[in-house]
Order: sequence, then structure tokens, then C-alpha cells
Amino acid sequence: MRKYNNILVVVEPKRDRQVALERAIEIGRYNPNITITVLRLIYDFSYDIHILNRRKAIETREDVTATHLEGVKKLIAEYASDSQLKLLPKVAWARDLGQAIADEMNSGAYDLLIKGANHHGVLDSIIFTPVDWFVLRNAQIPVIIAKEHAWEENGNIMVALDFTSEQKRLFNVRVLREAQMLARVIHGTIHLVNSAPVLLPTIMLEAPNYAPDIYAENVVKEHKKRLLEFARQHNIPAEQCHIAEGMPDDVIPTMCSKLKPQAVFIGSAGRQGVAAALIGNTCEEIVDYIDADLFVLNHRIKDSPAQPD
Repeated sequence: MRKYNNILVVVEPKRDRQVALERAIEIGRYNPNITITVLRLIYDFSYDIHILNRRKAIETREDVTATHLEGVKKLIAEYASDSQLKLLPKVAWARDLGQAIADEMNSGAYDLLIKGANHHGVLDSIIFTPVDWFVLRNAQIPVIIAKEHAWEENGNIMVALDFTSEQKRLFNVRVLREAQMLARVIHGTIHLVNSAPVLLPTIMLEAPNYAPDIYAENVVKEHKKRLLEFARQHNIPAEQCHIAEGMPDDVIPTMCSKLKPQAVFIGSAGRQGVAAALIGNTCEEIVDYIDADLFVLNHRIKDSPAQPD
């Protein structure tokens, strides 16, 4: 994946495996010129501890920084012992972990962020925004939420498409180009997936001779037509196109169970605030329910055209 020259990896303490670091080193096998910045965030306790005087607080902060930096260096030595890649250790103090990751990844120094997946509870998603979700909503670069598996040769790569608006139809091409880069690297097979949500207008239920089954069938046919036309334009065989009735957050995990992809590529609307709470983002809703890396392109990403390898 030659276009990624500067990768930011977030490592977390108390994890048996640093899957994000593993994935970055794996990408480095195909691009030995990349630089990987390995970031560990330290919770900023200075607002919580008032018993220390300023001098003592500074000394304590420096000691904690040095300890964590040494820990990151040991991780690099452990995971990249046989690699000639350039890996840079970095630690940063943060009061808000999600905001700290967002600030660092959007600084202009990186092409890609890789972070290991976290499992979110039901209450987490209601009471506060988990770190992964905040990162996905604010990313200006592509993001990989890595799962605990290695990329295998000749595996499947799934691309989730959205034809609900002209902007999203155009963005489908960008998502596909990113997937094609990985496909060329691992000799993978691209599979296009589209969901056909059948939303019945209430007024139609009162119309005479109205047949919901026929309406749903026509909706699926229209989505299939758009999917096959998109596939034809990009030389993807029809047998690698999959359409199903339902919402994306149901269809995508179901298709993952069937296709068992190495990675799922998806565009994100990057909703925030009330819109995110009420509507949600598909990538956030499926991240816990798929056994594949989730490769997310936010509509906020910087406009640098993606070219296939």
C-alpha cells in the first residue's frame, strides 16, 4: 500500500496484543519506506491532584513520561525485531483521549490512522461517545479499526456501497479505490455489497390495491440495477456483487458472516451531536459485529485522490 507513507498507530496499555501495531508493520511489508509513529496516551492527572506543588508535579510528570516512553520503545523492539521499518515512539498527555487522538491524527503529519478495536457496551453508546466513535466522526484521514487476525493472501475484501445520494455515489468510487489498493497487495477479491432499505410511506398503506411486497421487490430491483451498473463501470464481475433487503447495519454483518472478508471498506457520514445520537453512523453500529478490519473513509477526509497500486 504505497500511498501510505506516514502511519499513526495508537497502542494501549494492558492489552495482550497490540493489533494496531501488528497491522501497521504488516502494511510496512509492502511499503518499506513508511514511517510509523507509535503513540501512547497518558491520562493528564494534573487537574485531579492538587496536593503536589508545581515543582513536584513537573518532576512526577517527567518521570511518568519517561516510563511510558520506555514502554513504547520495548513494544517497538518486541513487534518489529525483524523489521527495517522506521518506527518512532511518542507519548502524549491527554485529558480527553478521543480528542487527543483526533488532534494528533488531523495534524497533517499522517496519511492513515490504525487503532485496535474496543468493545462497546449498550450503556456506553447511550451515556457517552466511546473513543473509537469519536475518532471515526472526526477523522480527516482514513482510519483502520483493526481486529485480531492477520491479512491472508487471496482473501475477500468487502466494499459497502451507498447509492442514496449523488454525493455518496461519487464517494463510492473513492472507497473502492482504497479497497483495490489492499486487493492488489494481498491478491484479494473485491466484493461489492449494497443494502436496500424498504421504507414504506404511511400514506401508501391506505392506497387501494397497494401491494407492499411488489413495492419492496421494486426497491430491491432498483438497488440491484445501480449496483450492477457500478460494478460494470469498474470491471467487477456480477457474481461478486451482493444485494439484500434491509438496513446496512443488518446487511453488512450478515454478508461478513457469508464472505468472511479480511477487511470491510465503508464511507462514513461523520455525523456529530444530536444527529449522531438519533441516527447513528453505520460504521459505528457494525464495528462490534464483524470479524474483519473496518476501513473507514470519513466524508471529511482531505481531498487527495486515491490511486490504485
